[in-house]
Amino acid sequence: MLLQFKVEVIKMPLGNDIGKFLFAIAEQTDGFSFGKPWRNSNMSLGLVIPILREKDVKRKYQMFEDSKDKIDIEDTGDVNIMRVVSKAGENVFIRSGVILEGGGQTRTVISGMVVMPNSEQDIDVKCVYASKPTSRGAKMKYADVAPPIVMQSLHDSQRDTWNAVGHYTTKHRSSARTAFVGMVSFDSAEEIGVSSSDDLLGTIREVEHSQKDVEGAIKDIPIQKNQVGAIIFDIDSIVGFEIFDSPKSWKALHKAVIKKYDEVLRKKQDKMLFELKPEIIPEKIAEFVEELCKADEKTTHSNEISKTIVIDGEKHIGEYTTIGADCIHVIAFKRENPKRRSNPSTTGRLQRNPPSQPRIIFSLEKEQKEESVLAEINWILGGHS
Repeated sequence: MLLQFKVEVIKMPLGNDIGKFLFAIAEQTDGFSFGKPWRNSNMSLGLVIPILREKDVKRKYQMFEDSKDKIDIEDTGDVNIMRVVSKAGENVFIRSGVILEGGGQTRTVISGMVVMPNSEQDIDVKCVYASKPTSRGAKMKYADVAPPIVMQSLHDSQRDTWNAVGHYTTKHRSSARTAFVGMVSFDSAEEIGVSSSDDLLGTIREVEHSQKDVEGAIKDIPIQKNQVGAIIFDIDSIVGFEIFDSPKSWKALHKAVIKKYDEVLRKKQDKMLFELKPEIIPEKIAEFVEELCKADEKTTHSNEISKTIVIDGEKHIGEYTTIGADCIHVIAFKRENPKRRSNPSTTGRLQRNPPSQPRIIFSLEKEQKEESVLAEINWILGGHS
């Protein structure tokens, strides 16, 4: 079953190469369409829209996850650089956010990168386990992918990445401990071991382990035929967007990617106060595409055959990778904190933007709407503007 709606996107002068590709997705042309929306339950506030593509596209690369035996990665001893040695006879794409572990310090790949056949290249990384030292020559391997909050920090400083790791682990270690309540004692949870706050991969694994038997836990989301990506919504906006040019590429990573939105997708209402408004989804996708197309760009990686460009917008951050003229991968996230911009008001304070309207999920209860209005009035009367 396809999601049948048409997205009307306002055409605008585009200053980047990604515009045509994104507009084709939004307008469902060039073989793109949207699949049946998925929610964890009918009480869930999070939503996944599969992106499908029926056009036959011949990939110009293999995924790292499918070529592990042909790619060697080693710790150079430099915290920000690892060495990639390819024994593959074809291009291999390594996605941004891939976590590498092994004998050396655990790191995360900063930018998507196409490794050329039978080559040796350096890859830029960030440390995601500060208390573990580097180990020159240590062999590293694929372990997982970083969550959105850490992904957003990768093009900033190492300290910003450590802060993002600390934020994620502190929050999710607490969630992991809470999951044990009613199943084991708190002391038992301590014995199982909740990660130190600088170990991203350890925390990811412990959280996933603790959630396996929790009511409402995210199960494997079925991959749809010809699926090349997904759009993840919270109650009123897109929080994540990822797409490849080929279903084979999405298949290699979809489970690891979707699990990183566990918090959004598990969020649910206690009572049936809200229902889905499918007619609003096209508007939100159009807004999202236009925002990305207006974002600043900078090249973060390039070689003889490919380049990866950062999308740096006011509300979103992401990147896209091309091989020649073909876009092979796009990933973008809603910023945890929107970029600050100059404020024309005389108060010198940033203006508070009103809640986005209309919302994807809306209240069915009159009282709920009244409470929202009262909260807004109280917020303003409290001196905020």
